[in-house]
Amino acid sequence: MRSAGPEECRPGAPHEAVQQCLVRDANELTERSNGAPDAVVIRRALRCECGDPTCELQVEASHVEYEDVRAYGSHFLVRLNHENPESSCVLSENARFAVVDVVAGDARYHVLAQNPRHAWTDAHERSR
Repeated sequence: MRSAGPEECRPGAPHEAVQQCLVRDANELTERSNGAPDAVVIRRALRCECGDPTCELQVEASHVEYEDVRAYGSHFLVRLNHENPESSCVLSENARFAVVDVVAGDARYHVLAQNPRHAWTDAHERSR
């Protein structure tokens, strides 16, 4: 499965949502490179998915925690206090990270449409 690169992004998509999708794609590769999943062990750190293109902070999550977030195309892993209250809301947090849900209209549409784990993304890509 593949999501769109920056040149393929929907016109008018908020820059923050585009950045979140790019980092999500990078984190998907990192998580795959972590090898066999272990439900308890915290593995290779992931990048914060806050949407700030200058943020290079890392987030540590177990495989189960990561998969729980990826189960929803509008959910992202961010460092504590890295949420943008104008476009997302905090769903949960622990000592290592927060989970946010992108709720702003255009941003939400974009992150859902670019979700590499959603069947609609594959069908959309095949129709191009």
